[in-house]
Amino acid sequence: MNSPTATASSWLSAHPVLVAIGLALGTSLGASLARFSYALFVPTMRDDLNWSYTILGSMNTAHAMGYCVGAITLSMVIKRFSSWVAFTAGGVLTSMFLGMCGLFTDPGAIGLLRFLSGFTSASVFAGGTVLIAQLASFHPKRSGLLLGIYYAGGGFGMVVSAFLVPVSLSLAAQWGMPHTWQLGWFAIGLTGLLMTLLMWLPSVSVPKSPPRAKSDDSTAVKLYAKVAAGYFCFGMGYIGYITFIMSMLRELGWHNASLTWFYVTMGVFGMFSAQIWAKALDTFKGGECLAIINALMALSCLIPGYLASQSGDSPAALSVPFIYLSGVIFGGCVATAVASTTSFIKHNVPQSQWIGAITVFTSIFAVGQIVGPSLTGWVSDRAGTLSSGFLVSAGILLLGSVLALWQKPLHVSNTVPAAHADQPQ
Repeated sequence: MNSPTATASSWLSAHPVLVAIGLALGTSLGASLARFSYALFVPTMRDDLNWSYTILGSMNTAHAMGYCVGAITLSMVIKRFSSWVAFTAGGVLTSMFLGMCGLFTDPGAIGLLRFLSGFTSASVFAGGTVLIAQLASFHPKRSGLLLGIYYAGGGFGMVVSAFLVPVSLSLAAQWGMPHTWQLGWFAIGLTGLLMTLLMWLPSVSVPKSPPRAKSDDSTAVKLYAKVAAGYFCFGMGYIGYITFIMSMLRELGWHNASLTWFYVTMGVFGMFSAQIWAKALDTFKGGECLAIINALMALSCLIPGYLASQSGDSPAALSVPFIYLSGVIFGGCVATAVASTTSFIKHNVPQSQWIGAITVFTSIFAVGQIVGPSLTGWVSDRAGTLSSGFLVSAGILLLGSVLALWQKPLHVSNTVPAAHADQPQ
């Protein structure tokens, strides 16, 4: 007789949308809780610890460095264990390291934990990418939707963080904790553990790919170097926005409630980005989708950067609707940039080489993230205003748009054999 776990896994295998939703919790954890939620801590930690923008940015640089190391070693981890083991074990460890950030006030200790959470979150995010790519290959007519759902999990994580962190900060203040932000890290860590529990069964339920003939051939990175370079620029540009946008708005006079709803807006549009981009992910086979996203992300950075540079010391001079438009664009595009590279791999790289290609893209993305936060913080410290850092990020993203647009399809078929296309293995 089948065990209850095996029965549940078999039932989930027949419902790919539900599996994708479960896997999307990995994006919520690996991207939103581990990386994006830090933006919610920046204003309070800056006020409490008197950190400069450079130090604040270096915390996300440390996270990105860990992510880069994790991405480089990912293929070895997956080959030694499996994608779902990397996915779930990474979730447990990432949650623990995030929660432990609340135990320290020293930047060196917190930076180390940010590095470790980045290292393990690479297994969550990229391991989940392998799983969702495998799932999408069995359901080619719905592959865009499935990929969109997975990456839209980042938006859900942002919404959760948007309420979780401010509530934790408020409770910590009521309880008289000396460092209110510490309780927020504890809450983030516990939430991550809960998400890991919920994403375990869907990860086990992903259909196994049919055996494929082994080959020593590999798709040369130079063939997709343009889209990879565009993705590097995306990593550099977007991370500056998400690291410092809340701090910028705080300095411009926005209060806690306004900050929360702005962050929620980004998250909500991230959740529904699957419906917005599903057709584009299926239609575009080259770098067109990433090019469009990079251009839109540049606009999202340009809006607050320009408005802040023109406002002087007067928050009233800011146009709130335009700031919200910036958040809507960012939320609706950030997860899909990653989805566009997964879609590119699925369209253009033989399935036997997916793990290697995903490792390449993840590593390039991580290197961009290493440079981005510290660069934005350094430019802002030198200029005395965050608006300068945002304008630099916008320029980097525009360059990435041009590079990605030059990428043409490689014309490699990855269609699952008909006998396997719509049934679990």
